[in-house]
Amino acid sequence: MTATAFRATAPEDLPALTGFFAERFGRPWTPEEWTWKYGTFPGEARSWLAVLAEDDGEILAHAGALRLPARWRGAETGVWTLVDWAGTSRRGLRPPLVDLGRRLLADLPRAGDAPWIFGFPSERHFRLGERVFGYKPLADFMELAGDIPEGTAMALRSGDSCGDWAEAVWEACGVDGVRRSAAFLNWRYYARPHRYYRFYRLESRGIEGLAVFAFVGEEAWGAELWLPAAGGEWYSSLLAVAADLRAAGLRRWRFWPPPSGLGLEEVLARLGLRPTAERRFIGCRGGTGSTDPANDPIESAGPSRPRGAGGRASRRSAPGRRRWSRVGAARRRDRRG
Repeated sequence: MTATAFRATAPEDLPALTGFFAERFGRPWTPEEWTWKYGTFPGEARSWLAVLAEDDGEILAHAGALRLPARWRGAETGVWTLVDWAGTSRRGLRPPLVDLGRRLLADLPRAGDAPWIFGFPSERHFRLGERVFGYKPLADFMELAGDIPEGTAMALRSGDSCGDWAEAVWEACGVDGVRRSAAFLNWRYYARPHRYYRFYRLESRGIEGLAVFAFVGEEAWGAELWLPAAGGEWYSSLLAVAADLRAAGLRRWRFWPPPSGLGLEEVLARLGLRPTAERRFIGCRGGTGSTDPANDPIESAGPSRPRGAGGRASRRSAPGRRRWSRVGAARRRDRRG
């Protein structure tokens, strides 16, 4: 029986690994994407491989995890998210992703971390996770989408990166979840290769807000939308963003439902955003003491391709895209769970 070896990804693995990802995820990958996600992440990152111990060391599986700085129940902590899980069962071997995943998860979460791990797996990977990793379903939801309205052109502060003001906006929203520091946001959106994001620094009645959009063809995908409920009137600000997006050639926008408590549902409806038929799924491993993690009120976001109000993640990307998910009212999905 051919032996399997398990080890951390090394730089010399990247040419073969990017080919493996392209085959498993159905889109091109580059070494720069791996370096961005795992090599420049402002926190702890794991990228582990299962390879054939003989011959050319063929890659059989990959599993990744990122520890995201977070605020949970008023305390600073870290929350782990699972990303880029993929495997093959060629050559008659027991699925190597099972053994690789068990090794990667053996010491996670650690003391001091949030006591659960979240991710956005495909349905097939979630069913595998239920059987062998203790995954639990959290929730599914429908994203919001619509035509970008004509809007009203006005002076806007925008750019491709942010400063500490962005974290202050997130703090003002008063939610638990992945901490939106300038380091995290600029890693997630400015440093990511092969994707363009635009930051908007909004203001209403002396209150600042933050919006981030990915430019994808003629669509704008909402990656972050943090608009404090106290004092702001955000409809006019978002109309100005709409005008700017249309001036850039974009015609439709998409969001994930916003966190409860920010009062954005009516504003987004006025902007023509409606639930689509496209459902998103969230999974979780672990729990908060004796409680079911699906009942635990935590907003969490992982890194991957974005889309959504409050934050969102991508369907197949690095940590995830969106951007906000709530454990207990989770909102997000990354196909590479």
